[in-house]
Amino acid sequence: MPPSLSAQIQSHFKKGDIESAQAALALALQTPGYRNEALIWQGVAALREGRQADAFLHLARASERLPQRTDLKLLLGRSLQQSGQHEPAEGFLRTALQRFPADPPLRRLYWSTLQTSRSHAEIAAQIRAQLADIRDPTELQQVLQILADEPATELLVGVVRYDAARNLVTGWAVDLKNPERPPRFQLATGQGRLECLANTPSPLLTQAGFPATHGGILVRPPQPPGALRVSFTTGAELIGSPLAAVAPFTPPPPSEQDPSRQPVDVLVPVFKGVDITLACLDSLLRHKRDNRTPHRIVVLDDACPEPQLAQAIENLARRGRIELVRRPANLGFIRNMNRGMALHPERDVVWLNADTRVHGDWLDRLRAVAYQAKDIASVTPFTNNGELMSFPESRIAHPMPDPQAHARLDRAARQSGCAPVELEVGCGFCFYIKRRALDAVGYLDEETLQRGYGEETDWCLRARRLGWRHLGATNVFVAHSGGHSFGPEKALRVHQNNAILRRRYPDAERRFDTFVARDPLRPARETLQQLLAAQERPTEAPIPLPTPLTASRPPLPGRCWLIADRLDRAEIGERWLRFARHLARQQPAITLLLAEDTPWETQLLATDGVSRLPRIDGLDARQTLELCGTVLALSLDATPETVTHSPYHVLQAAQRHRLPLFAPESAGLDRLGAFGLHELHPYLPKEVQV
Repeated sequence: MPPSLSAQIQSHFKKGDIESAQAALALALQTPGYRNEALIWQGVAALREGRQADAFLHLARASERLPQRTDLKLLLGRSLQQSGQHEPAEGFLRTALQRFPADPPLRRLYWSTLQTSRSHAEIAAQIRAQLADIRDPTELQQVLQILADEPATELLVGVVRYDAARNLVTGWAVDLKNPERPPRFQLATGQGRLECLANTPSPLLTQAGFPATHGGILVRPPQPPGALRVSFTTGAELIGSPLAAVAPFTPPPPSEQDPSRQPVDVLVPVFKGVDITLACLDSLLRHKRDNRTPHRIVVLDDACPEPQLAQAIENLARRGRIELVRRPANLGFIRNMNRGMALHPERDVVWLNADTRVHGDWLDRLRAVAYQAKDIASVTPFTNNGELMSFPESRIAHPMPDPQAHARLDRAARQSGCAPVELEVGCGFCFYIKRRALDAVGYLDEETLQRGYGEETDWCLRARRLGWRHLGATNVFVAHSGGHSFGPEKALRVHQNNAILRRRYPDAERRFDTFVARDPLRPARETLQQLLAAQERPTEAPIPLPTPLTASRPPLPGRCWLIADRLDRAEIGERWLRFARHLARQQPAITLLLAEDTPWETQLLATDGVSRLPRIDGLDARQTLELCGTVLALSLDATPETVTHSPYHVLQAAQRHRLPLFAPESAGLDRLGAFGLHELHPYLPKEVQV
């Protein structure tokens, strides 16, 4: 928006000249280049005046059009919070933080929203899960105050890390009850205990308003002791404890043996999730004989805290079904996997997440793709949830198929005959790495990258710089659940690691976007879709009877009405167009919301009486309709039920969104709970009164 028009609107609002402000807004809304900014001004004005439904509708439309504007997400979140919609506000902000995890105002609004929607115990658990990664002093001050406000909370709080390169325990600690006092803590190893005091400065705590003289932790333990517990004198452990205080990783020298003639190590990192982990191992063991490739199943137990899971994998190891490696403390994915890949320096390796399931001769097919050429570094199969290799849509996390559906998918992929596709980067859920590439490129970066996010991207980009390639195996399908390995801190750590990757590989994002736009995997996905469709057989099933509506009569007129008709015929489309033009001239305004695609969309939106139902990440359509002040679903289709026409679509739309339905009596829906259109005659022009 030109500064002059924007300044005019702002000036009118500041002076309280609402009439002039509305006139300027109306002008801006008529001009495509100004419309987005005008929607924001409309939303802000409605928010100030307490018109929550109007504020939400305008800000939601603006946010949908300007998805990169975090300030709009902040305004939308505040709109939800002010209207008392705490659960939708939490869901919306949680989703926004997945995309913008380090945005300080969004994070602070999220914590304040949780205070109205969650118990203190739930909030405290979320804070502790993310506290180690909070680097904004204002946010840290906020969350520590939340913890301090609850008398039942443990008031000694701290975070520790282990710096393997310097053999140092670092971090911070604070006594929320008495912040002027340096907290005492102790380091416990197998050799004994070391009493310590958090008496060094902590710049982060100082900026968060705590004393500048103490709070920092800087302790050098005896030689790396393996597992190291750090606890306050009360016995409560600091966040990050127990620490895996292990020596820096030293890669083994390359082996002289030919990896193509050696068994493959299938590395399964395990931490939590007894059922899904055992299902993964069961699929590996059940299909081991289907593969001619010799391989060893190596479980990397990263200090599993679940006794049932720890015992189950111990039993498998005792029976010789798997090779088990146990860590003294939780190393995190990168350090755990580095040491796993170094176990047998002569072998190729496969990373296999513990929440996956394999089928058939999956490993033979992956290995065959890997050895199609000498410059191939890695291979990633098709999956339901695996970034570029996701099916049926790329980069979408689809639900994990059940074992029967997975078997059909993998058999169809095997039969597809589609050639492998070169990828920009692989995906670590199932990642075949050739040993020669690992020797040339090096192991994972465990000094800079945190926890286990983006490590395969970093490795793939390093390999590409050295001339290696990465392939997608379109003839293999590995099922993947996803979301079981890590907690709520994931989005923030992904963001932190991605910032490192952007600095290291400044052209990688552009190359990735180009790959996505070209979508060379699309033909393989379509072939797989066609094979699956050919296998399906239509079944004769009785058509379910429509369920009667139960919604009560709403107060009229309300703010928004949902268009329930399909608008697939000229007659009904023209009727809605006449009605929309009529509504645009009425006061108070009623906005019609269009939730489905229709050829009439452009004409309807041009009337200014119709708005597309905003699609807001983190909110479903029913929540969005409610927040817009939608009181009813409306049908103008008077056609009675015939062999070729069923009016039940409008009934289903009302049921799906839990709205009362108003429809012409001639449609016959009154017997199923719809209200007659005659009740809306005060709001309908005569030409659409049917």
